[in-house]
Amino acid sequence: MRSMTRNRQIFYYAGLVTVEMAQDADGNYVENKHIYSDPVKHEGVITPANGEAQTQLFGMNEIYDKVITLNQGENFLEIGSVLWIDTEVALDAEGHLAKDEAGNVITPYNYIVVKVANSLNFVSVAIRKVTVS
Repeated sequence: MRSMTRNRQIFYYAGLVTVEMAQDADGNYVENKHIYSDPVKHEGVITPANGEAQTQLFGMNEIYDKVITLNQGENFLEIGSVLWIDTEVALDAEGHLAKDEAGNVITPYNYIVVKVANSLNFVSVAIRKVTVS
């Protein structure tokens, strides 16, 4: 019942591949640049908002906006993965994120995975809305 076909919504996800540390002229580390894989299309049951049952499921200290429920064999999301939900991802011909003339991503991700809870029959993934410039 948790993952009925009619309740599933399309979303895109990309996993964290590596973190590059940039240095200034003096050799000091100034920022981390997160490198993600190319977006992949998938389906899952996405709740409209969080509720009391999810709060107990993930603990009281986690801040999240929605929960994605997947079948047990679909455990591909991990903490730090990024998601495109309720938006169509602009991809180039090679499947990479499309960029404008200035080199900025046209459709940046809008959610990030904050917690993953496995059970016997399904996987619940807590996600938080983020703003990326």
